[in-house]
Amino acid sequence: MAGVVTAHPAEAPCAPSGEPVSLDEVVVRIERDGVRYAFVGEQHAVGPVKRFAVDLANAFVDRGVEVGLYVEGFRTDCPPRDEACRSISHAFNRGAFLALLDNSRATVHALDPPPTGERAASMAAIVADGPEAIKIVLVGRSHVVFAGDPDAVHPVFGGAVLYPNPGDLAEAFPRRRTLTFDFEDGVDAGVPYRLRSDGCSGDYVVSAAPTAQY
Repeated sequence: MAGVVTAHPAEAPCAPSGEPVSLDEVVVRIERDGVRYAFVGEQHAVGPVKRFAVDLANAFVDRGVEVGLYVEGFRTDCPPRDEACRSISHAFNRGAFLALLDNSRATVHALDPPPTGERAASMAAIVADGPEAIKIVLVGRSHVVFAGDPDAVHPVFGGAVLYPNPGDLAEAFPRRRTLTFDFEDGVDAGVPYRLRSDGCSGDYVVSAAPTAQY
């Protein structure tokens, strides 16, 4: 999913810091600040952003922290590997979603609810009910990006659809307990992804080449 959040005309443009950061620095911040929810906004067809979410979750497993990985790509009413279940993973990038399952050492939870009129609320309830101390949540970036304006819209599917409530999932949780990661396409040859500080569309930005490969 691509696009930007519209800004309120009375507000000055946000200037992201753009400072590069490491995965270890993010992990230290989460532990230091008592963050419980890390929302990773993604483009479902892109593989490396899934790898980032897995790397972040596995970093906490390695530190002995109870962590769960919540993934919008899998339907809540069927097992993630069920080939008969039509899900986001089938529609966009089955191979990368399966690689996520294979590489995550954290428990993976399905987050994509059956069609309802309260999609974000349903996903928020699943995350809130999870037992882990830290929860990594991988969802379409329209559910994560900062709005900064109650009237903002977020163009998705190349602008074909305007999402009317950007940030609706991340904003359901206490701000002091959350970190958000926006995603952008980039040409980063030789590395799966790069991280930098932001503060505009998210606390951080994950950039990677728009490849399907995990």
